[in-house]
Amino acid sequence: MYKTIASSLFLHKKCSINGIGTLSMVPHSALIDFLTNRIQAPTFRIEFIPNSNEINLLSEFIEVSNFIKNKLENDGSVLLDGIGTFTKFSNGKLDFYPITIDPIFIPVINAEKTIREESVPDILKEDIQQTTVIEMDEYVNTNETTFERWKISAIVLFSISLLIIIIYITQRGINLFGNISGF
Repeated sequence: MYKTIASSLFLHKKCSINGIGTLSMVPHSALIDFLTNRIQAPTFRIEFIPNSNEINLLSEFIEVSNFIKNKLENDGSVLLDGIGTFTKFSNGKLDFYPITIDPIFIPVINAEKTIREESVPDILKEDIQQTTVIEMDEYVNTNETTFERWKISAIVLFSISLLIIIIYITQRGINLFGNISGF
């Protein structure tokens, strides 16, 4: 009988029990232990919200909720296998004590950092073009060789022009006033 509540709770992560309240599975984050290189899987905890106004129209839950209410009135507590225990106190307060989910169902995973030396991450070039690191290195290196060629050609042209000026000056001499001599 209680298996319908457990299966609904674990399948849908929420189960409303008429006249009693709502059971829900609350997830918790995975835990990372850097010292031992292990990751603990995300866990769930069962929470109870008493007397919620949600009504579950399934006839199975109506019968189960009536049975739980009667057992709480007579015995004061009801154990739901695999979920937890409902306890009703003399002042009418209803409390729920969930079981902890067995860690055998949530194994710990070994996690080791992997460094891939041959991997090629993608990067954005000029904010619109996606390239790889290798392509970007080639692009930068070709621009550097183009820049080096330009420098060399500029130095060669400057040297040739300087040589021509020196030859001209040695053959004709320097005239400060700009007059042509030799006529």
